Amino acid sequence: MLSGTTMMVSLRPFNGVFPYPSKHSLVHRNRQTALRGTIYMSAQTQAVPSRTQRIMESISVSGEVGGAGGAYSYNALKRLDGIWSSICSTQTVQQAPQQVVSSFPGVSSHSVLAEKQLDKCDVVVCGGTLGIFIATALIAKGLKVCIVERNILKGREQEWNISRKELMELVEAGILDEDDIEEVTAVSFNPNRCGFENKGEIWVEDILNLGVSPVKLIEIVKKRFVSFGGVIFEGCSVSSISIYDDTAILQLAEENILSSRLIIDAMGNFSPVVKQIRGGRKPDGVCLVVGSCARGFKENSTSDVIYSSSSVKKVGNAEVQYFWEAFPAGSGPLDRTTYMFTYVNPQPTSPKLEELLEDYWDLMPKYQGVSMDSLEILRVIYGIFPTYRDSPLPAAFNRVLQFGDASGIQSPVSFGGFGSLTRHLGTLGKE
Repeated sequence: MLSGTTMMVSLRPFNGVFPYPSKHSLVHRNRQTALRGTIYMSAQTQAVPSRTQRIMESISVSGEVGGAGGAYSYNALKRLDGIWSSICSTQTVQQAPQQVVSSFPGVSSHSVLAEKQLDKCDVVVCGGTLGIFIATALIAKGLKVCIVERNILKGREQEWNISRKELMELVEAGILDEDDIEEVTAVSFNPNRCGFENKGEIWVEDILNLGVSPVKLIEIVKKRFVSFGGVIFEGCSVSSISIYDDTAILQLAEENILSSRLIIDAMGNFSPVVKQIRGGRKPDGVCLVVGSCARGFKENSTSDVIYSSSSVKKVGNAEVQYFWEAFPAGSGPLDRTTYMFTYVNPQPTSPKLEELLEDYWDLMPKYQGVSMDSLEILRVIYGIFPTYRDSPLPAAFNRVLQFGDASGIQSPVSFGGFGSLTRHLGTLGKE
């Protein structure tokens, strides 16, 4: 009918309104329809949040602090996974590290920085979260000590697990009074299990059986350090270190300038000084750790120092074996911290921390004999601990000494950190 036929249609207003939409409004509606379709398709293709993301974004977290385990947010997890992915790149040597330390012949008076010095110290400790302990041990011996910390110097919420014997090392070094041990201990428990699949179990006493509050401990030590005349530069990061025959001059990113007879690098596994010394080389192995502190554990009087309940399994394109630790937490009688960790060679196929957490949510309830529905997740924990064959790290510069995790002196099995520090503090403090 329409073929070869012209139809004339007269459009007249009805009550002042055309009964058909104008061309303009029709185009507008078509655009709206197309836009709705685009939004719908975009929503369909948008990635569904992982269980880890949903859990972590449902938890209220406080501000980040320095040191391992000082961040709990999902964004911080993604940042660390990004760092881990770059470590796992196929390159043996990653991008050339920043040259933080430089050595110069002669004395510091020839330096243009000499006239701008803000303070002169016997020792500057870079990295305060764990550096506060060696700094306090040294200032107690009469040395003038300063600390440089890029964050506010305070402890994390998650407890450190340690034995009383190791805490006594802090007392012997003059860092704590024995009464302080009781104040900082949030929980104690015994016995403690070690076990492997089908190989039986061993129960031990007084091994990692105290949960210590880093918030309280670092606050006590910080007050003692300041009372001895110590100076803390909080919110400051190291820009450069210049080594001369008579001193080391440290320039901060905030333009403060310090001079010191000795600089102690306590900036941990990812110290920029250590990166320079190792030339950006990829670690030989890495311990990946994930876990949580949760409420709802009715059986909560013992701990697992190390436990393995499964053999090797595939995660993505990698094969891993999981190990576990579990400790009662001091925040409540039903609160318990569980860690799942594994050891890997950093390769492009290595699993990400978020992938391990996805496994953790499935495996942890079976390991602990609980239901996820009965637990309230208080915080999510994660970390990476690199290790190198050529460890401990020998001193590479005059007047610069690595301490703690930065030195590579720790065992990757013990994770380093606070426990490693206490085991070596007495020796370092005497030197």
